[in-house]
Amino acid sequence: MALIDPQGKLFGKINVIDAVVVLAVVLAGVGFALTRLGSGTGRVLSQATAPVEVDMLIRSLSIGDPSIFAPDKKTAVVIRNQPAGELTIRRVKVLPHLVTLAIDGKPQSIPDPGDPYGRDYVITLGGTADVTADGLVLGRVKAKIGTPIEIEGYKYIVRGSIVDVRQLAAASGNGKP
Repeated sequence: MALIDPQGKLFGKINVIDAVVVLAVVLAGVGFALTRLGSGTGRVLSQATAPVEVDMLIRSLSIGDPSIFAPDKKTAVVIRNQPAGELTIRRVKVLPHLVTLAIDGKPQSIPDPGDPYGRDYVITLGGTADVTADGLVLGRVKAKIGTPIEIEGYKYIVRGSIVDVRQLAAASGNGKP
């Protein structure tokens, strides 16, 4: 008996084209399952969760109403272009945007003449993070100094960088760290 007969059937029972299609679907399903499960190398083993604060620096932002960053409001957070969940705005510090110029041979900081409305903001965000041997993880992303961070609310979406990450002491009985 031939492997493929004159009608194009495998072992005289299964159409070869149908067999190739079924095999392709099965391989695609296996590939999808393997990518969803992952190899485990991208996963970080959490030792515990802890309350954290993240300071975010936004340079030279020109907005009319800085109260859009209201304390105690939730904001969506994206770190390294990866969603990291929601954090609460704890504090907002508004600073003048300064540039350093050499005036009479001495460096001096003056308000930026190119953007008189620009201000620098240090926004402190609070929430919980996974504590790992390699640092603090928000969502599935490591939060480290210098990492790009983006926050989004109803009226804003702004980018900055992380300038500090602090693990706070365990929460007290009043529900706030």
